[in-house]
Amino acid sequence: MDVREVEDVVLLEEIKTTDPILTRIVNYEPFSHISPKLKSSPINELPDIRTQEALVVYDLLCVMRGLGGIYIRFNKDYDPHSGEEPQFRLVKKMDASLKSFCSKIVNLGKYYVMLRNASEQWSGNQYGIVLQRLGFEIRSYLNDVYLKFIQDELESKFMENSRFSLREFKQIVNNSKLHQEMQILYHIKNKIDQEMDMRNKIDPERVKFSNLLAELKGINDNNNNESNHSTSGMDNTHNEDNTLEDKYSVFIDGDYFPVAKGGVIINVIASVINDCLGDQHAVIFMKQLLEAISGSYCDTLHQWMSQGILNDSHDEFMINDTMKHFNGIINNPIEYERIWLTQYCVKKDGLLNKFANGNNKELLFKIVMTGKLLNLIRTSLQMSQLPIPNKMNEIMLPITIIDMFEGTKFELYINGWYQRANELSLQLFYENYKIQDILICLQRRFFGYCNGQIFQKLLHKNLNELTKRHNFEQRHLSNNKLIQFLRDEKQLEINNNDIILSLLSVTYDKYSFRENMLEANERYNSFEENFNELIENKENNNMNKFTTALLQDINKDKILNEINSKNELKSNIHYLTFDVSIPYPINVIINRVNITQYQTISRYFNLIQYHSTLLDEIWLEINKNKIWRYTGYPTDVYYKIIKRSRFIHMKMNHYIKCLNEIIIRESIDKEMSNIMNGKFDNIIDLQNELEIKLSNIMGNNNLLQLMDIQLQMFDIIQIFCKFIASLRSKLCQLDYNLYERYIAKTGKTSSTNTNNQIYDEDRSIEIIRQLNQFLSTIQIRFQQHFNVFCEGLDISTHSTTTTTTTNELENDATNNDSWPLNERLLNALTGGQRVS
Repeated sequence: MDVREVEDVVLLEEIKTTDPILTRIVNYEPFSHISPKLKSSPINELPDIRTQEALVVYDLLCVMRGLGGIYIRFNKDYDPHSGEEPQFRLVKKMDASLKSFCSKIVNLGKYYVMLRNASEQWSGNQYGIVLQRLGFEIRSYLNDVYLKFIQDELESKFMENSRFSLREFKQIVNNSKLHQEMQILYHIKNKIDQEMDMRNKIDPERVKFSNLLAELKGINDNNNNESNHSTSGMDNTHNEDNTLEDKYSVFIDGDYFPVAKGGVIINVIASVINDCLGDQHAVIFMKQLLEAISGSYCDTLHQWMSQGILNDSHDEFMINDTMKHFNGIINNPIEYERIWLTQYCVKKDGLLNKFANGNNKELLFKIVMTGKLLNLIRTSLQMSQLPIPNKMNEIMLPITIIDMFEGTKFELYINGWYQRANELSLQLFYENYKIQDILICLQRRFFGYCNGQIFQKLLHKNLNELTKRHNFEQRHLSNNKLIQFLRDEKQLEINNNDIILSLLSVTYDKYSFRENMLEANERYNSFEENFNELIENKENNNMNKFTTALLQDINKDKILNEINSKNELKSNIHYLTFDVSIPYPINVIINRVNITQYQTISRYFNLIQYHSTLLDEIWLEINKNKIWRYTGYPTDVYYKIIKRSRFIHMKMNHYIKCLNEIIIRESIDKEMSNIMNGKFDNIIDLQNELEIKLSNIMGNNNLLQLMDIQLQMFDIIQIFCKFIASLRSKLCQLDYNLYERYIAKTGKTSSTNTNNQIYDEDRSIEIIRQLNQFLSTIQIRFQQHFNVFCEGLDISTHSTTTTTTTNELENDATNNDSWPLNERLLNALTGGQRVS
């Protein structure tokens, strides 16, 4: 191989570099593994001030994009990878005029570095979509506005114009509003960081417990205020406000998230907007930023209001789904009712400022209820999406976050979707589920409406069983008898399309009617006092201790109540109760509270009908039995025993029949007719109206306040009936002929006359005296209680008429149906006539 000489020629291109500074991604690589200590020429030794300005402008261009220059450098202890806020230092011998301007511009470099780091940090999933979008918007602003401005407006002129001065640099920056916008973004970033730091220092469980106590104290204070105002009767406006607050109350979730996201970020920016209302450019800039980052929040709101779907995977929306992680199957209707009340709740953490501190409760309630109703409709009809009307009103179109804070468009938007949800749900309940028919069935089974009451059959077949003293040890056996009876009745009506009958159950309750009606209020007051002590007790400083103390107090009350109930046993009729488990979604309208009201009313009506049946049986005894119809009694026996017994029976029977006709029948027809025939605009009005009417049946015109005296009168009636039922043998001992016919020949004697089979006149006189004394006691006691009852009715009647205007009284004078029930009952009992 030949070796030839080759002449190598290397040419160096003389190319004038015109590439902008920003094309250089990083600084030039160092010559060694340590940073070289290069000493720049003192700026004050440079001969020309324009040269000094050029070097300063070059450094400012580097500083504005987060790089250190020659005469404007980072502090020595600054680490770019630490995430700390950078601090720049200027050379000492720089001209004073240059320093004053540079000190303002270097802040832009600080803002840029911190905003860039924040945008990278907020890209994690734990920060949520809103904060991620804020990081994206900041990053887009830095790349598309801030750096583009430096390249197009500052660097290009600096590279092209050799006489580009610091004064022109300052003028361009000031005219661009760049410094103001960066300062706003930096201020927002700092406020978010402060929120994050505060959350890192707080125990979430402790905050949740504090929120719970604050909520409970607020509820307790409202209850106390309502009770004070209701007793005084002076402030009707305040009572109406309390009623509205109860109507629009929502379930609050006090969980505290460790990361600020969603509504918290929106509130931060909204608060900054409120602080800058005097600066139009700043307000417009922040509103555009707020609209850009809240798009997902508004989409979630619109999906919730239009479909009842909560698509909130990052827990940013104001509503929380407490059942989102539950995948099981629920068969208990009571659990469905609890889920309806608690599944969708308002998150206190992240709630928009518009709804904070109890503001706009009605609007917040409508937001929650709209989605709940639409979700109920989709679940009931098994639909994934609800059809949207083709011609939709403009107010129902999706809104922006600005509309939520300004103007009335947001209120119109919520009201429009709320009205649609109520129309669809009312159509579902009335047309598909036939809610009116279900209410009629409830009245038929619990109130004996339209002659469909099973209790009448139960009463006639088991009158002796219901009269017996209640026995806790044999309750299971007695319940089995009731269950078998009800099962037989259901078989007889198997062809009847009555959903309530198929779900109906009967049993003996743990507590008597008196304990449920009267002592329940005492138990509640006792529990409320103990509950207040638990709230104020500083030892219960966490959720576990508070829950343990609360359960101990409840269990203690239960034990005391069971001991008291066993010591004061009554007959079985006082424990008899019917129950029904309403399935979902009907139990949204007819909830457990309503069923408890139905039970209470039914037990009261059953007591009245039971004593009415007892008195009917006694009427047959004292008017049809041969011993009672015997005409040979002495005068004392006839007037003091026979006639007096019939008179007392007539008085008692008249009292029971008046209660049965006026209180039971007329109160049901008066109150429930509004439910059957009324037209409602929304579900809440239907729910509240049902609860109010059921309460009125029992509590109409202060009748509940007289319940104690009624129960005492029932006891007197039962004692009297038992006495009359056992009187035959004693009546036979008061006349010689009866004695010889029914006792002497058959060998039946009383326990006190077992050794003597011959009629004893002295013994007869003693029996007459005892019977007369007992009947006198019964008559006096019943009359006293009757007078007290009538006096209570009279007091409530006068208190009612004093609140009625003169025109109403004149109109009511010709219409007996408009009288209050207690006044009509008083007139029926006393035989008085109303004075016009």
